[in-house]
Amino acid sequence: MDINNNEPAQLLVDGFGRQITYLRISLTDRCNLRCVYCMPEDGVRLLSHSEMLSYEEILKFVNILAGYGVNKIRITGGEPLVRKGVVNFIEKLNNIGGIKDIAMTTNGILLDKYAQDLYNAGLKRINISLDSLDNEIFSKLTRGGNLDSVLKGIDIAKTVGFEPIKINTVLMRGDNDKELMNFINFAVKNELNLRFIEYMPIGQNINQTITSKELIDKIKIEHKDFEPKKIGDCSVSKEYYFSAQKNNKAVIGFISPLSEHFCNDCNRLRITASGKLRLCLFYDEEYDIKEILNSNASDEYIYKYLLNILQKKRQTHLFNNKNNKNETDNLQNSNIAAAGNIYMNKIGG
Repeated sequence: MDINNNEPAQLLVDGFGRQITYLRISLTDRCNLRCVYCMPEDGVRLLSHSEMLSYEEILKFVNILAGYGVNKIRITGGEPLVRKGVVNFIEKLNNIGGIKDIAMTTNGILLDKYAQDLYNAGLKRINISLDSLDNEIFSKLTRGGNLDSVLKGIDIAKTVGFEPIKINTVLMRGDNDKELMNFINFAVKNELNLRFIEYMPIGQNINQTITSKELIDKIKIEHKDFEPKKIGDCSVSKEYYFSAQKNNKAVIGFISPLSEHFCNDCNRLRITASGKLRLCLFYDEEYDIKEILNSNASDEYIYKYLLNILQKKRQTHLFNNKNNKNETDNLQNSNIAAAGNIYMNKIGG
């Protein structure tokens, strides 16, 4: 199939007619932080080298998916920058025909070291996870992380040419929720794209979740001259600018996977560092692709294999769905995914 010049003749479509165009790849389950909502304090068993997907296996998988309409890739972890060879991998990924957009989510700790090389390799969009602007709170939430390293990484990423730079912030009740306006002022001052993401209690406590609506209402009360004006509404993020800063490039977005899910427009698959395909972040079903990638299976066979799996993709997650109270209660009681035994560093976010 010539994916450089023609639209794919066959597409990856689930049982509800949603075309898959977006793949999120977890490069590693390792991380140089221990964020409280990502892994338990005593850590988790990490994958051995042989258990992880090799770069060659990942590139083979992306090549196949690109032939069937996947055109957007996001690199996640763990922390992707702790895996050796990541820059060379990005360069090879960027050379795959059909792939139009490559982005990365990072905690920013190593960004000052890698920003220029990543940009030169073809990475043009970057999201930086940052949940506190207070040194003490940041250290507590990350269990020892250095805030200054992240802020330095943001500055260097701006200098290198990444635009927009998106800051992913999870506000958790009782931990960092008082920093709402500090983050907004930080984004405006530095002309950043700030996205507040609802806390997803994967294996954790739901009571700390603050809805996007609650945040917007607080903004209106605390900064009346910062009346939010809606400028966009993609399938994932509702974006606003502040009327007092019209000419500022800062954009404030709200991602609401719990209170206002975007399942109807879901176009994504996730692959874990161990080669498990996940159809949804909120369910624990996984499908091994490592074995089939190392077989003699043709691209067509793998396509049909994936298409069959896709028919199991649910129409929506049922968390916070009042029409499905029983399953909702079950999800709440089980802490949503895998009875609380799976953490975000394993899934890839």
